Amino acid sequence: MAHESTELTASEIQARIREGAATREEIVHDHLDRIAELNPLTNSFVEVRADEVLAEARAADRERGARIVGPLDGVPLSIKDSYSVSGLHRTDGLPANADVVDEQDDVVTARLRAAGGLVIGHAGIPDLCIRWNSVSGLYGTVRNPRDLSRTAGGSSGGDAANVAAGFATIGLGGDLGGSIRVPASWCGVYGFRTGPGRVLDVNPNEIGPRTAPMELMTQLGQIARTVADIELAFQAMIGVDRRDPTSSPLGTPVPVDGPRVAVLRHETGAVLEPGVEEQLDATIEMLRAEGYLVEERVLPDLRRAPEVWAEIVGTELIHRTLPAVGHLVIDSERVHIEDMFGAYELGGDVAAYLQAMVERSSIQMTVAAVMERYQLVLAPIAGMAAPELGFDDHIGRAASIALFDRMRCVPWVNLLGLPSLALPNGIQIVGRKYDEATILAAGRAYERRAPRVAVATPAA
Repeated sequence: MAHESTELTASEIQARIREGAATREEIVHDHLDRIAELNPLTNSFVEVRADEVLAEARAADRERGARIVGPLDGVPLSIKDSYSVSGLHRTDGLPANADVVDEQDDVVTARLRAAGGLVIGHAGIPDLCIRWNSVSGLYGTVRNPRDLSRTAGGSSGGDAANVAAGFATIGLGGDLGGSIRVPASWCGVYGFRTGPGRVLDVNPNEIGPRTAPMELMTQLGQIARTVADIELAFQAMIGVDRRDPTSSPLGTPVPVDGPRVAVLRHETGAVLEPGVEEQLDATIEMLRAEGYLVEERVLPDLRRAPEVWAEIVGTELIHRTLPAVGHLVIDSERVHIEDMFGAYELGGDVAAYLQAMVERSSIQMTVAAVMERYQLVLAPIAGMAAPELGFDDHIGRAASIALFDRMRCVPWVNLLGLPSLALPNGIQIVGRKYDEATILAAGRAYERRAPRVAVATPAA
């Protein structure tokens, strides 16, 4: 099949299996062959379970043949290194964890498998997953398959690169500060940061307790080349589990009929390159052509939102994370955290930290009131296209603040715990809590007028 299946969507793969045009084993072989050929260039799969996934595919072929059982039956998956896959190392990118092997899947991985998904392996991340660039002291740098001189983004950079390069159909990532949306947009694919409690974060192999920012602002989600594949994985992953205190028993609501869309452009103080604004303008026109009412200059001043996020997360990183594990991370990661988050951290005064949490609540209520009228927000993600590999490496405090200013449209979403769909053109559709259906409907509207996402073939 000459790697043909590596360009297919989940439904197209399943149609091939159903028609007898391909077996699951052949689908997996196609992906493994492409990985063997091109992963040395992207370094995006850091661990591949070739023998195991082939055995699982053969077993499914024997048991089910051309019958499709499960929404992800036969679909190759990429799993971020920070989520457990039985028998694989889970390292957080750290050499100190090079020998850590998990004995069981975490809950979300198990659900993807139960839906028929075939886990190819673990994808590359930065140390501790705190960076918009996937550089690991253990595994090295993930490169963008659309341009190897460019970053794939972070922290789910390996998953975004794997999906863009046709190594996997769907990837599993997590997003505390853009870690799904930034790499998805820079690699030219879709990425979905789900709402709070919608996708479980239950890991029986958890190394330590979660912090308040992690629980309030981090969500798991999917990376794929189509919105339909995002939805398939989303449906397979949702569902209550009492071990996750944020877990929501809600099903998927009906999309809002005729939602109003507010445009966020410079309200966060973001510095945007002209090309980003051009993509925003083009997306506005696409949605208007699909019947959406899209309005500008209706949002409040949100300049403090990304700053409050950086104050809360930065205070945790500087006063809790780095003292505990700073000696384990590579120098470029430690300096990146010190320079960027050190510019915003609030020091040792607990009153300042508590006030930031109060301000977070105030901003949340202000935005929630606006989103009663405007159910969706259309905004840039990063203020620029994928930068060169070393864009954040030892650049100093002033340049780190300038980089943050270009990324201000990213973390306000995390601060408020909102779901968001990253489009391949660098724009995101943000919605209200628990209303993923309205976001995904708008994503489908965009997709109807956008070209199909092409699989990238990197060249040395």
